[in-house]
Amino acid sequence: MSKHSRTGVVLLVVLLIALLGLPIAAGAQSSNGITGPKDGATVGGKVDIKGSASDPSFQKWQLDLLPSGDPNAAIFLAVGNNPGEFTYALDTTGLPNGQHALRLRVVRNDSNYSEYTNKFTIANGGTKPAAAKDIVATAIGAGQFKTLVAAVQAAGLVEALQGKGPFTVFAPTDAAFAALPAGTVESLLKDPKALSNILLYHVVPGEVKAAAVKDGLTATTLQGAPVAFKIADGKPSIQGANIVATDVMAANGVIHVIDKVILPPAAAAAPKTAAMANGITNLKDGAKVSGMAEIKGYANDPTFQKWQLDVLPGGDANAAISLAVGNNPGEFSYTVDTTKFPNGDHALRLRVVRADSNYDEYVTKFTIANPVVAAGAPVPPQRMGDSRGM
Repeated sequence: MSKHSRTGVVLLVVLLIALLGLPIAAGAQSSNGITGPKDGATVGGKVDIKGSASDPSFQKWQLDLLPSGDPNAAIFLAVGNNPGEFTYALDTTGLPNGQHALRLRVVRNDSNYSEYTNKFTIANGGTKPAAAKDIVATAIGAGQFKTLVAAVQAAGLVEALQGKGPFTVFAPTDAAFAALPAGTVESLLKDPKALSNILLYHVVPGEVKAAAVKDGLTATTLQGAPVAFKIADGKPSIQGANIVATDVMAANGVIHVIDKVILPPAAAAAPKTAAMANGITNLKDGAKVSGMAEIKGYANDPTFQKWQLDVLPGGDANAAISLAVGNNPGEFSYTVDTTKFPNGDHALRLRVVRADSNYDEYVTKFTIANPVVAAGAPVPPQRMGDSRGM
């Protein structure tokens, strides 16, 4: 065979290899799947799970644990948005000894996926099965929700989310929190009330699994405002955040992983009118009153806690007498019998107390001018703000 013929044969073989998709050792890429631990391996303690996930239309990879190999009992471990090799640290001491499996799904843009499973055996010192973890413990164990867990702790919601439930939590990843404008997370951690408001918007009472989510479905959150679900091209989302992993089961509910922090709708601003300014609304400063008098007022604040109405005999704040306390913001009314007080100049004081116990104070001066009557004679009823005697 001539030199040119041998060269032609070699080129033809290489071309056939390329066309048939056969691997060439020098340029081979890692095949998809779990590369460690190997299928059938025995492990204990903390173990690194290694794998490779890639596809021409790659969307994400998802790693799950299948207790006793049961896919219906799958426990979510991790999700990744970058193709290639990955590593995930698994602490097997919190899992029961025995045979289990790891499942890797490589998801494509059309939401179809390829699945790879490795069986393995956990053999730690103890043999007692681990108790199911609550939502908070599950989030901590997943390792991708460090910011969320810190936020739940700062907002004082740990005990609530460890309650009986069940709850459905839409959990933003650390990357989702990191995508917020610079300084946002730090500011929220210093404002437990605002932080709690946002976190509760990520929680729905009851257990809502992925199979129940339909396009257009709405649900009311623990924050009070509703959330809406959409399904486009087979991909579910909630309030514009993609649901990237579903049905992470916990002892008191279920977690779905989302790629964005969702924010509750801003409360509608109350119209600013003179009638809705804080203070006594039906009594002009310096008015004269007598008999049974109705006091009307308005008390509100973005961090409202309560309002308190006092009378200041002779205008002396040190001699204040409490008339009423209210726990609801807005307009209020209180009727006072002015015959119980001496005639003369006095004052009414309204305090609008905020959640931090600070308050704003509003004082209106008035004069009690009840007629002097014989003992036992009735006093004609009048209302605060009456023009009589003014």
